[in-house]
Amino acid sequence: MSQTAYDVASSVLLLAGALLSAAAGVGLLRFPDALSRMHAATKPQIFGLILMLAAIALDQHTLATVASLLVVLVFQMLTAPISAHMIGRAGYRNGDLRRDLLVVDELDDAVARAGEELVGDGESLADVDTSTLPVGSADVLAVEIERLDGLDDSEGDDEEHDDPAREREHQERRHHDADPGLD
Repeated sequence: MSQTAYDVASSVLLLAGALLSAAAGVGLLRFPDALSRMHAATKPQIFGLILMLAAIALDQHTLATVASLLVVLVFQMLTAPISAHMIGRAGYRNGDLRRDLLVVDELDDAVARAGEELVGDGESLADVDTSTLPVGSADVLAVEIERLDGLDDSEGDDEEHDDPAREREHQERRHHDADPGLD
């Protein structure tokens, strides 16, 4: 292949990678909840990175460059799924999800079973001493207690279970976070 063909292919791959990375950034800003943003942060970003690394490899086409690009690619492909999993897990635990957007909620049954295992005979979830739970379990338990008590903490996705006072507090907090100069 001639140098011009390499340059054209490299330019096309670089442009496509930049567009996918830009789409990932727009998705992070526009998607409504943590689980949706998780997809935008990983799927197009990784594919955009692959295209950009391929463009660099075509432009430089030396063994040392390709080897270092492969190291970058391997680390990104190892860390992106792990970070997406942790973001999704934290979002689910904190109730930062819109249940109306979920097609299947595979964790709902598991969280309910875990809550039942924590509770002894004749107790409710509210009676569990959260200081004895592993790290993070208290947050899950608090979200589960609120959900079972009818105080859905998922920002308006299920209006019949939303607590009006809690919704006002959430709106005020969101407004304050958007304009911190109000203090």
